[in-house]
Amino acid sequence: MAPTQLDIAKSWVTKQSPTTVLIGYGIAVYILYLIYLVVYRLYFHPLAKFPGPKLNALTFWVETYYELFKGEGGQFPWAYAKWHQKYGPIVRITPDELHIQDSQYHEYFFHPSRPVDKPAAIANRFGNPLSAFASTKHADHKMRRSALNPFFSKRKIAAFSPKIQNTMDKLVNKLIDEYAGTGRVVSLNKMWGCVSSDSIVGYAYERQYNFVDQPEFAAPLNQAMMDLLEPVHWVVQFPLLNTIMQSLPDWLLVKMEPKMESVVKFNKELTDQITSILSQPKDTEKSTDNTIFRELLDSGLPSQELTLTRLHHESISIIGAGVESTMRTLVVCCFHVLEQPQVRERLFKELKEAVPDPSNMPGWDDLAKLPYLSACIEESLRLSYGTSQRMPRIYNGGPLPYPQQNPTHMIPAGTNVSMDIYPVSHDEVIFPSSFDFVPERWLDDPKAPDGRKLSRYMVSFGKGTRSCTGMQLGYAELYIALANFFLKLDGRVKLYKTTKRDVELARDRFAPKMYKGCQGVRVVIE
Repeated sequence: MAPTQLDIAKSWVTKQSPTTVLIGYGIAVYILYLIYLVVYRLYFHPLAKFPGPKLNALTFWVETYYELFKGEGGQFPWAYAKWHQKYGPIVRITPDELHIQDSQYHEYFFHPSRPVDKPAAIANRFGNPLSAFASTKHADHKMRRSALNPFFSKRKIAAFSPKIQNTMDKLVNKLIDEYAGTGRVVSLNKMWGCVSSDSIVGYAYERQYNFVDQPEFAAPLNQAMMDLLEPVHWVVQFPLLNTIMQSLPDWLLVKMEPKMESVVKFNKELTDQITSILSQPKDTEKSTDNTIFRELLDSGLPSQELTLTRLHHESISIIGAGVESTMRTLVVCCFHVLEQPQVRERLFKELKEAVPDPSNMPGWDDLAKLPYLSACIEESLRLSYGTSQRMPRIYNGGPLPYPQQNPTHMIPAGTNVSMDIYPVSHDEVIFPSSFDFVPERWLDDPKAPDGRKLSRYMVSFGKGTRSCTGMQLGYAELYIALANFFLKLDGRVKLYKTTKRDVELARDRFAPKMYKGCQGVRVVIE
């Protein structure tokens, strides 16, 4: 009688070593698991009914490819934008994530009363998972954010704004004394990075660094904060990398990546400041101590929220948020105003009429009343986006309807759902010629086509419970910095070998990044 397939298999097994047999069984189990995973994700997963490419539903490697290997990396936003064109406003972009591209839904999705979590996978992408920004659970975020809110109130920012004016006085004098008429090129990215660094560090921390005084505005910290964003997708896609980096001693980390030296030094500075304040007796009062650490210590947070590690994580988050986004908005505004003579002339005329004596600049509140300056700032915020990466949220309070009225989809509770800022800023229905810089679109209390105020579609600071903590500080910096720059240097600043491409988003690194090799916006002072 001829041997059956089962007999052959048994014979093969008996001839193999135990190790070979185990490997064979392991491969078989893994293949069965993959088959199960394919069937589950395509047909039985809670998101199986939502539209999107089948490959997206099967594997997370699609996202990995676009984030790490496609072009210069950070190309995922453009990939799912194309999927939206094919499949509609709601698309399954990974096995467990839906993305929505709908400007009208943005406000509903990021509703200020809706408690939402963040996915655990992105908690440690900047190495500070205990910060308010990185908190995955709504309760943790609410507690930490509530402690921060008083420190960033409009009243406190207004009291600090004269120091921003002092920084701008110093900056303008430096530009006139060291650069005017010399032909020396100024990098506005570096220059405004120093201004925003001085502002956030000067506001939140005890020790000051005067980055604006750095030769050629080459502040090591400022550059390091920019460089830290480059590996963000690698850290998210392969979390073990971040664990390895954090486990390395500082000297080895610097040896492997010299750019990290300034970050290591500044981390030590922050640690020293926190340690100093934690070591002070609780009844110690210092009138000059207006640091974020002191504010948190007096906020009533539980003791586990006031450890050295937790406070250090919060401080990293505050600096990162305070430097990058403000710098980019200032750069975007300067480029477009300088590129369009009619915009520059109208802005200068308004500033000159409002401020007849530039040596006696008005405060933030008065500058905020200037309509054309305000319009230029709003348009710059729209085109600088705040963050370029999608913002995922998880709502556990029940299914989410989409659309809000007459829903065609009910999104299951606990689903990872994301939206982002870029598509809203470039919604041609709301912002015609959306890639053009048109401050006039913000004048005279304009309305969107749906009848809502146009300001409701200004989303660069984020919306909802997790919107930007430092929005008021950002506005104060923008008004004071731009008013001083364009009033006191009007007609003397000329673009140098800079085109629109140097301010356009080309790579997502959480924050918007230009093409690799971009030298930013450069000017000369006549």
